[in-house]
Amino acid sequence: MNTSYQLFIDGVWHEGSDGTKVPVINPATEEIFAEVSWGTTEDANLALKAAQKALSGEWSNWSPTRRGRFLVSVAAAVRRNVSELAMLLTNEQGKPLYQASSEVEDAARYLEYFGGLADKLTGMTIDLGPGQLDYVLREPLGVTVHIAPWNYPLDIFCRSVAPALAAGNTCVVKPAPEISLVTLALASLFQEEGIPAGVLNVIPGGPELGKVLTEDPRVRGIVFTGSVETGRRVLEAAARNITPVISMELGGKAAALVFVKDATELDGPVGNAAGTLAWNAGQSCGQRARWYVRRDLYAPFLEQLAIRARNLLPGPGTRPGVNLGPLASKRHYEKVMGYIRIGIEEGARLIAGGGRPEGFDERGFFVAPTVFADCHNGMRIVREEIFGPVITVIPVDNIDEAVALANDNSFGLSAEIWTSDLATAHSVASKLDVGHVTINGSAAFGFEVPFGGVKLSGLGREGGPEAVLAYTRLKNVWVNLNSK
Repeated sequence: MNTSYQLFIDGVWHEGSDGTKVPVINPATEEIFAEVSWGTTEDANLALKAAQKALSGEWSNWSPTRRGRFLVSVAAAVRRNVSELAMLLTNEQGKPLYQASSEVEDAARYLEYFGGLADKLTGMTIDLGPGQLDYVLREPLGVTVHIAPWNYPLDIFCRSVAPALAAGNTCVVKPAPEISLVTLALASLFQEEGIPAGVLNVIPGGPELGKVLTEDPRVRGIVFTGSVETGRRVLEAAARNITPVISMELGGKAAALVFVKDATELDGPVGNAAGTLAWNAGQSCGQRARWYVRRDLYAPFLEQLAIRARNLLPGPGTRPGVNLGPLASKRHYEKVMGYIRIGIEEGARLIAGGGRPEGFDERGFFVAPTVFADCHNGMRIVREEIFGPVITVIPVDNIDEAVALANDNSFGLSAEIWTSDLATAHSVASKLDVGHVTINGSAAFGFEVPFGGVKLSGLGREGGPEAVLAYTRLKNVWVNLNSK
């Protein structure tokens, strides 16, 4: 495995301009296993200059069909390298290998999907009457900046970079400071497949690098996934240059409403609740973190969930059978453990977890799957995004109460309903103040369908055919056919 990673700017790999390198820590062992060059303001300027130049270079002569075929070829390269990418992702971010492999496949699917859409973008003609021709062109925005998070570095990279390239833009990507190696490894596959110099640039670095990129007037589109606080700063920076913000995903506190017929139908929602603890150790914006359970189902739901939660197997993601990896960093581990202490202080009842898993020493950022019962909407553990293997369960008397409580939150990314009554399902879906609703399951997150939030969860949508349109601008052309 490569142990030293460099910046990718203008088709070339090189060290950061000031020579700084940052150690990369395996969150399961807390051991340093690699190092990565750190980008500076000078490097950001080099990348933006390269991306700007590439707009009028070889890339501008690529037809939409060629861009699409290129993205599909990168998708194939990703699949050929699934083992290497998944292992690197597990070592760097912590998720179990099978979950890392699933993310690699998601990345390939985004590349494939948007590659297929590249030659489907069309303009239009408008009938203004005799002697006039009016048509509308759909053009790329220009240089786009993509600030990616650490929880799904491959998935979220491809869901924005793929449509940006499909539409003919050039990209500068800043991975999260904690997780950048796997993004650089992915960039190497773009290079191997023949992407022109300057079209894709990847620069690891800290918050100051993101500030430089979002404030630059050469940037014509921004994509950001991260915290609400940083999102506000990105919007302020974009406002100075009237830079379009294509999408912002700023987190969530998703609610799940359990209204199945009786306790015999609890296997689905209980299994889903346990799964939301295990998948990526709960480090997902769409994690169903608040469970509103009809009162007659409450006790059996908790009983079954406690058993499922205790049966989850934490450990290093490379160990067979493990389905709950460590949290991605020490800083985040301390944040999640702090929220568990807050939940106990607030009077919530622990039915599972509440600290480190049994039998684990102090190495690794492991948190036992934690379930709090007897919660209410005034608690911080219910209102605030914890972003870990922690969920809260609240009893409710009827569906109207559940909807009101679900909507009583500053986030509005996604929600979930469990019921065998389709009329109830559709009615509730229309009342939930979120951007994404699932019924009796948690599929349909991305690729062919739009995904994004409302309220503090952000703006814009990614995924689906409309997503690629967000990376284009319209130009109207009017022609006087009667001029001599």
